[in-house]
Amino acid sequence: MIEPSIFANRGYSAGLVVLLAFFLAMIGFNFALTLFLQIGEGFSAIRAGLTFVPWSVGLAVGAGLSGAVLAPRYGRRALMAGGLVSLAGTLLLVHEVSATGRLGIVELLPGLAVGGLGMGLIVAPLFDIIIAAVTERELGSASGVLNAVQQLAAAIGVAVLGTVFFDTLGTAGHFHRALDRTLWIGAGLTVVALLAMPLMPRQARAQETGAEAVPLAG
Repeated sequence: MIEPSIFANRGYSAGLVVLLAFFLAMIGFNFALTLFLQIGEGFSAIRAGLTFVPWSVGLAVGAGLSGAVLAPRYGRRALMAGGLVSLAGTLLLVHEVSATGRLGIVELLPGLAVGGLGMGLIVAPLFDIIIAAVTERELGSASGVLNAVQQLAAAIGVAVLGTVFFDTLGTAGHFHRALDRTLWIGAGLTVVALLAMPLMPRQARAQETGAEAVPLAG
């Protein structure tokens, strides 16, 4: 069902590492922050959802810019810029969590907006750039594996970062410290993704115009 040759391609394998780290950090962080807001800060589900609005707006803006303008022109450099912006957003959140007593929409807004922007810059072109590493014959297998890894990363993110959150909470009894540790793990995963990005293809697969598209080297 899967062409084994796709894993021998450095650009594709590096893309899998980026995809795994990216979705593990993103989904795990969202899960941990939701727990923090509703259990630790006593937010209602509606108020917790509204707290994520800056993240959603940043994600939409970043995805629009990257998908329509930046990625077609700069390729994987747009991904790397997104990774750096995402890391900056995570570090902003670390600062906000450690420097504030109670947290709400206003306190979390800068970190969430910047983090969402970075994620948007990554998520829009990520799959297209990874797929550029394989041949036409391998496209079906490569696409299926990417979808499977995305789902696996989301599940692992919830399981691992959720476990870290509750384990820290049980040890320290402090919601801020539990979220802080989760954020640092997310920052580390973002660094892993950044280190793997230079091995990915430079550009997304060219649109076919009658001739067979040629995968681009990393």
